[in-house]
Amino acid sequence: MSLMNLDWLKTFHAVARCRSFSKAAEALYLTQPTVSSQIQKLEHSLKAPLFDRSRRQISLTPKGEILYNYTRRLFELFGEIDNAFQNFTELQSGHVSVSASAVVGTYYLPPLISEYRRRYPGIELHLRIGNSEQVARDVRDLEADFGICARVVGAGDLVQYQLLSEPYRVLASPSSRWCAMGRPLLPSEFAKGCIITREKGARSQAKLEEWLAEQGEPHFCGSCSVNSMELAKQLAVCGMGLIVLPEMTVRRELESGQLVRVEVERFNLSTGYYLNYLKTANLSPAALKLVMLLKENRRDFMAIL
Repeated sequence: MSLMNLDWLKTFHAVARCRSFSKAAEALYLTQPTVSSQIQKLEHSLKAPLFDRSRRQISLTPKGEILYNYTRRLFELFGEIDNAFQNFTELQSGHVSVSASAVVGTYYLPPLISEYRRRYPGIELHLRIGNSEQVARDVRDLEADFGICARVVGAGDLVQYQLLSEPYRVLASPSSRWCAMGRPLLPSEFAKGCIITREKGARSQAKLEEWLAEQGEPHFCGSCSVNSMELAKQLAVCGMGLIVLPEMTVRRELESGQLVRVEVERFNLSTGYYLNYLKTANLSPAALKLVMLLKENRRDFMAIL
């Protein structure tokens, strides 16, 4: 390639295909002298004649046939590259990798991913679930185009935009004694209830402990701690105690009547979930379309585009 340039090869390929300098010039939007000049330069660089001009219709020399076999493969490959990126831009192909925390990945994303798949069936999807720190690692290690999780502290290399704010709800079985009271619980009554808690270190657990301390109730009756949100819900359904969970995680149980909300005075906890991506990242068209779908489905999505 140091002895020739791509324009010369393109011109040679057109002449060889059309078997005519004038037709090749017309196809390439060049003048015929320009086409002839480029062919001469190519022949000079290869030190070989490529066309037999002795007849009325030009023909390829043996060395011209060899070069034509190469240029045909070369420009077929260029066509494949062009088609691949055309499909990618038009979202006929491509892939998106998303990393999400358990709450978002399990309760928020599935219907949106399903809708995205319906709109863009040619896009390959990869979903990963982990805690917020793992989500941030996935984004940094380029294992995910973007992540959705609670705010990550000290993530200066990441752009973090709030995607949604989800309220926490206090819930219990409809047959429980707390529901029978018929009024909001005082914080002191709530603290004395049997609260089914998450494991130490869980974000919801930390928020609950902080709120109770602010209400003057640093000690509460957490008689059962679990590391599974589904287990906590099932224990509450069985009447064992109160649970505090993000609203999106209990909609099914609320709709079915297995659990009901228990009002607690001054209880107003919520948690935010954030879209995370590298500051240096350029999101692909496929990833941007998924971001736009997230925006369509949440009125409180903060503009990122």
